[in-house]
Amino acid sequence: MNMRKWSAVLLCTLFLTACESLTTTGLTKQKPLNEVTLSENEQVIFSLLADRIFYLDFKDSKKEFRSIEVGVDYYHYGELVEKNGGMIMGANDPEMELEEKRARFLFTMNTQEGDENISVYGNLNVIYNSGSSGSTSYSFEREGTARGSSSWGYLVDQIDEITYDEKNYVAYYIENVESNTMRSFDSEVAVTPNQEYEHVYMYYVAISDKPL
Repeated sequence: MNMRKWSAVLLCTLFLTACESLTTTGLTKQKPLNEVTLSENEQVIFSLLADRIFYLDFKDSKKEFRSIEVGVDYYHYGELVEKNGGMIMGANDPEMELEEKRARFLFTMNTQEGDENISVYGNLNVIYNSGSSGSTSYSFEREGTARGSSSWGYLVDQIDEITYDEKNYVAYYIENVESNTMRSFDSEVAVTPNQEYEHVYMYYVAISDKPL
């Protein structure tokens, strides 16, 4: 087993253990969705798992949500090329005793150069405060092996409240190969036809108050 696989096993163990109670430690702001700030030691551990990670916390004190979907959309100059992931987990089923009011999301991203293309891939992990969890993988292939300027970050500061049954883009990764330049990221421009953002991977969370 190689180092990355060992790291994946270690991280999954840490993720499940540390998030069992889902305390507010490490949260930057108290909104429905927040970035979880990692300690230096956690950053080192997470860096062994993937090239990039996005770690988020969701809170619904009223326990009104019934399902959560996570996935990734790939845009090329604002045109939606492919959707991936799309994992859905149920929650707060009236027939079940478990009551979920918190969830954490851990999204990983890696890139790998092939002979004729570049792969962008990773995992989407979800865990509820009860300990219930789910994970799915995603991957995208794009032609050519040239690399360019890249940027990544969170979008949760733009989300003041959750609209049920709508995608909430929470994080992004972008790479510009043809221009090899980068402007400040505008999520609204990135998902409409444009000449600014070449390869954009938008990570989303969709929360519903309707049962599965």
